[in-house]
Amino acid sequence: MDRLPVELVANICSFLKPRDIGHLRRVSKFYANVGRPFMFRQLHLIFKPESFERMHAICSNPTLTPYVTSFYYEADTLPFHECFDEWELHLIDPAIFPGLDFVHPPGPNSTERARRAYQRQLKKLKIKPRHQYSQDQLATAYQKYLDYSKEQDDMRRDNYHAGKIADALARLPNLEEIILSLEGWEEGQSKKLKNSYSDTLVTPDGDNSWTEPLGVPQMISLLQGSARTEMRLKRLGGGPVDWKFFQQSDEIFEELKKAVRNVQELKLGLSTGCEEAEDSLDGVETFGIETEECAEYLKNGRLREFLAAAPHLRLLDLQFDWSNPNCPADLRYVFGKDKWDFLQDLTLSTFDSRAEDLLSFCETHAKTLRKLVLDAIKLVEGSWPSTFQEMRRLLHLEQVRICGDLESSEFGEDWCFTMMESEEETTMSRVVQDYLLQGGDGPLLDLSQYDELTRLELAALEASLSG
Repeated sequence: MDRLPVELVANICSFLKPRDIGHLRRVSKFYANVGRPFMFRQLHLIFKPESFERMHAICSNPTLTPYVTSFYYEADTLPFHECFDEWELHLIDPAIFPGLDFVHPPGPNSTERARRAYQRQLKKLKIKPRHQYSQDQLATAYQKYLDYSKEQDDMRRDNYHAGKIADALARLPNLEEIILSLEGWEEGQSKKLKNSYSDTLVTPDGDNSWTEPLGVPQMISLLQGSARTEMRLKRLGGGPVDWKFFQQSDEIFEELKKAVRNVQELKLGLSTGCEEAEDSLDGVETFGIETEECAEYLKNGRLREFLAAAPHLRLLDLQFDWSNPNCPADLRYVFGKDKWDFLQDLTLSTFDSRAEDLLSFCETHAKTLRKLVLDAIKLVEGSWPSTFQEMRRLLHLEQVRICGDLESSEFGEDWCFTMMESEEETTMSRVVQDYLLQGGDGPLLDLSQYDELTRLELAALEASLSG
């Protein structure tokens, strides 16, 4: 096996997980040397002292640091419970509820199916015993919970160990990517995170600090560390991060802008907080508690200024979480007349916009933009059918996805498309997506196979699109 070409073994390693590479490296010195760069491509940090110690050990080894290209910070913390009884009340035994760590309320744009599933989960938790742990198991787990919670409180008081993160980043000369994940952002929580807290019988979720906005101190520590090391960061992602991330002093904000000056791919999941209220139909309604405050603040151009500091963007993904009671940002204060000369891929979720602002952005980036995702966008001025027509004329897209509820100020315009997280596309989504990709001015599909309500909605949309 040692006679295989180095290039071939390296290519194989590029598809393996770190654990598998570790096994491969034990075969011989040859495989140990070839596999070494792939073993430490990503530094995975979680919010525990042992993880920070491992990070320090790796970053203190100059034979390892050149291989690290990705820094993945999974910053979830244990939920806060005042006493044993409250902690025990929230336990969910995976043996009784397989795959269910905690029950999330549905979002404001969720489907009826998702809302019904949420209600079923709540009923199951009330009917069945939540766990079958013994008193000894509970006592041991609760003590672990208290110990880990104290460790996390100490780390928060030390500014979330921002100094240790900055020191680590300064030792990674080839770092290209920084990702901050809370609440399983994008890919779900890792086994490493869950296993690290399994002896507490509790799943970490978000940052349960009462003093800091969600994800803000963690994201600031990462970007400040990046800015101070002069690294050429190419990819930056983070979420959910509270919108107050942009409410920093001018000095700190300049550092944040400096950190993204070479970024080519930027993904941000922005949060305005949420709260539940009783609803006569679904039993619960979730809404963003700071959407109006966020929308008013972002009129000052802080988000626009942050994006403008990254002139080399090829991919931009901006997603807010709540549009109830209103969207937390308006595109006119996010983009203005700015242009990104290399932008190819754009995703926008939960924004207000005037049709003229959306179309102006499309026209400015028509030469480069090839992929577009729009989710839960409300036109405060203008009509969607005429906007789609103009987008088709301006753009030459290769991929497009239309999601969520698209509303406008026009009477009766409230189009319900596929949910962002759904893999199944509705008829409405296929109609508009096909139109934006292929055009056409005749009937877009045969309406005879759909129910009366769908036929009426599609007929109205087709009539508007075909002009």
